[in-house]
Amino acid sequence: MSRDDFGEVCQSFLDSNGVQHFSPYEIADVGRRKEAVRLQAPPILLLDNALRLIEVLEWLRSKEIVSPVLVNSWYRDPYYNSAVGGVPYSMHLTLGAADITKVGFTPQQVAGMLESHPESQTFGMGCYEHFVHIDIRGYMHRRAPARW
Repeated sequence: MSRDDFGEVCQSFLDSNGVQHFSPYEIADVGRRKEAVRLQAPPILLLDNALRLIEVLEWLRSKEIVSPVLVNSWYRDPYYNSAVGGVPYSMHLTLGAADITKVGFTPQQVAGMLESHPESQTFGMGCYEHFVHIDIRGYMHRRAPARW
């Protein structure tokens, strides 16, 4: 599927589900390169996983002070995931994980906010120097919670 085709299909999906603060290319920056590897479009059937994660990210957006949640990396196909050093069974492969920042907050503050989410025990979360990895592994029948 081309970048434009994915953009149209995904935007229609987001619109039909009332999503206002995230765009198709935040979810999957189709065509993005890591050396010779180009990110492919995700299977459309995985968009429901993205929608579940968007619910969490919208909650985070409104927590404390309303501020944007920026996505560094969301979907990765297996080849792209390998090229960026992702683990073989990464939640990024499922559209169920994103590496994020929240404008005006440190990764530690963002992780703390996510820990206060009512369903935080279903999350995988890693706090890094410049971002937080958040995933919805518990919703996908993977072992949760997970923290690193």
